[in-house]
Amino acid sequence: MNNDLALRRRAIYTGLRPYLEEDALLDALMHWENHFATAPRFTLQKFVAELCKDGDLRSRRADILLSLVQALSMPAGSLLPDPLQHRQVPVDVVIADDSQAFSALMMALFELMPKDTQYHLRLDMLASLDPRKLPRTLLVALQRWLGDKDVLKPVSCDPALLRSIVNRCYVLLCERVGPVEADRLLARATDLAQQQQPTLKRAIGQLL
Repeated sequence: MNNDLALRRRAIYTGLRPYLEEDALLDALMHWENHFATAPRFTLQKFVAELCKDGDLRSRRADILLSLVQALSMPAGSLLPDPLQHRQVPVDVVIADDSQAFSALMMALFELMPKDTQYHLRLDMLASLDPRKLPRTLLVALQRWLGDKDVLKPVSCDPALLRSIVNRCYVLLCERVGPVEADRLLARATDLAQQQQPTLKRAIGQLL
């Protein structure tokens, strides 16, 4: 299933590449993955309609649809490489403690939630992400994790931004389960993350 998704993502990327600049293309690709990747193939027309609502793309709607249909029928060897692979953090890059602490805390929090609460909070968090205010690498990491397609990879960025995301998650959790239960879950998640990552204990505490 993951291999099939990766191939289709490459096909969507290949089909859109002639029509969009890189940032807009990656936004479109993430929108497809979050909303259309598991939908029937005929919904491709709806995706293209949403993509081509405004500007120059409107007049090229038929060309873009044809390009995507053709790309989805191409052999794997003819497709462009997966763009998300090229945006991963290299293994030799040192990630700051606060970024690792953020990943550990958020994953621990979601791990402790009941499945139903986790499902709805993932949707709430996805809807709350503002591409205009988040670094591209962090946005992609959050979208893939919240879409349940990957672990939350640590991404180096402003610690204040990471704290704001934790706070936003807490507010949304309060709206779902109430402040008492939200406090309990966050406290348990903090303990769990600090047990799992004892060297990050201080950094995890500073996120709260």
